[in-house]
Parts: sequence; structure tokens; C-alpha cells
Amino acid sequence: MEAHRKRWTVEEDELLGTKSDRTLARKLGRSVAAVKGRRHHKRIRFLKPWRPEDDKVLGTRPDNQIARLLGRPAYAVGWRRRKLGIQYQRYERRPWTQDELELLGVIPDAEVARHTGHPLSTVMFKRQQLGKPKPDQVKNFWQPEEDKLLGTMSDAEVAKKTGRKTNSVIKRRLRLGIPNRTPARHVWTRQQISLLGTMSDRKLAAYMNCSKHVVTSKRRALKIPAWQPR
Repeated sequence: MEAHRKRWTVEEDELLGTKSDRTLARKLGRSVAAVKGRRHHKRIRFLKPWRPEDDKVLGTRPDNQIARLLGRPAYAVGWRRRKLGIQYQRYERRPWTQDELELLGVIPDAEVARHTGHPLSTVMFKRQQLGKPKPDQVKNFWQPEEDKLLGTMSDAEVAKKTGRKTNSVIKRRLRLGIPNRTPARHVWTRQQISLLGTMSDRKLAAYMNCSKHVVTSKRRALKIPAWQPR
């Protein structure tokens, strides 16, 4: 345990992981255990040494973009750049290449930003400007006829019928306060089976006190034609 227990400064935290714990301990006048403990507390892994080719890209674009390019934290990039006396490079607008434009609307905006180096906000604006849909857009808009199905059959059946995920169906039903009215599996009697096709499925469902879906499914399974009014 350090005798003085001096508080860590922002500048000291920025050095964590940029050199070995032993080297930093000597530089900061702290014990190796204290440096290692602080690095683990900040969840900073020990970074690989800087190579000449890494230094060459510093200042060529914003630190956060360099960080993504080199696979290092942005704070480490900033520390290295300042140490070498390299001026910070702010983002400058640059034209979109045809290859970059073809990525818009095909892969998520975040992926386009990572591949092209354009800021995420710029990617989103450009995609919207060109009228291209968001590729990872979640289907949000429910039609009235879809809402009417909720609670009339199992959530899985509604999902299959509407082309949505079961979890989305469950969330929509709960949001509208619709209980899951799907009855237990209906046990058919001979008399009920004999009534299939002799009246409308809706009327027979009301008579049997079950859902129309139960009647229609059973009738179709037995290949009994639907009742037609005369």
C-alpha cells in the first residue's frame, strides 16, 4: 500500500496502458501494484508498443478515427500524438467515392462509418439525403388488421401470419393491453365435427365458445369445404 495514497490525475490515467506497469510506476513515483490495480480498475489493457508506421498516421485524421484504424483507445492515440508534438487534425469534409456510396443502405450506418472513416452523423445524413432506407431498420408500423389478430391466436401464429418475430408480437400485444386469449387445445367431439361446413366458421365458433381460428383450422385439416349461404 502506498504511504501517501495521492489521488490519480487525468494526465496519469491517460498514461495507463501506454507503457509497462513497471515503467509507469517509476515515472509516476508509484508502486507497480498501484499502477496495475489502477489500470485494472479502469479496465485498460496493456497496449502493444507503438510502431513507426503507427506514428505516421497520427494527425492525418481525428484521433477517434485513428483509434479505430489502429485498434487502440482514443485517449492513447491522443497521448501519443501530443507526446510527438503532432497537431490535432479535425475532420475535413471530403467527397464520397462511388464505392462508399454503394455501401449506404446496404450495411448498417455504423459499419459504413467504420469502413469509410466518415463520421456516423455524416453517414446518416448522406443516406437520408439519397433516400436510401436504413438496412437495420426495425419494422415498427402495425396495420389495423394486424392488431385485430392479437389475442385471437397464439403469438407464434400471429408472427407467422404477419411476417414478424414472435418477440415483436408479444411486445405489441402487451403494449396494447391485449391478454393472450388463446384457449387450451380444443378437444373435438363427433357432434362438433359433424357441424363443420354446415354453418359459417364464425357462427360455429360462437356456438362452441372457441375462436374462429380453431374452427377454420380443423375444417381445413379435414378438407371440409366452407359453408356457402344459399
